[in-house]
Amino acid sequence: SARPTSSSDSGRITTPGPRHFPSGFRVLHVEDDAVLRRTVALRVRKALGVPMDSAVDGREAVRLVLEEGQHYSVVLMDNQMPHLTGAQTTLALREGGFDGVIVGMTGDPAGCPERDEFEASGLSSCVDKDKAGMAHLIDVLRSFSLLRGAATA
Repeated sequence: SARPTSSSDSGRITTPGPRHFPSGFRVLHVEDDAVLRRTVALRVRKALGVPMDSAVDGREAVRLVLEEGQHYSVVLMDNQMPHLTGAQTTLALREGGFDGVIVGMTGDPAGCPERDEFEASGLSSCVDKDKAGMAHLIDVLRSFSLLRGAATA
């Protein structure tokens, strides 16, 4: 296993330190497939330790965010769901005033009408439900983290 190296002039470790997220940072994962809800939550928690809630469909997401006023920094949104699609849910959240990050997660192929509608609905970004998409999702969430001990405003 690789070991951190020290810089010769300062003697400090040059690898990044542990990360944490700003106070109140929470993620909502909207996914109707129970296996994917669990899998994504476990991968994100293992990689980043991010607080994450889940909603089983778009109606529950709208209820949590707009009706109950739950605060989420990031919403991870499936597209193909019963009751409200991810595109319909994203539009409802945006029209209701949610201005946080919404990352679409879909198995719809690029160029298909459902994906095009989803990407045009107000998403911040959209990823495929595959290994590369999951890695991008982790990178997006990591971008909100801070090095431990870093000054916060």
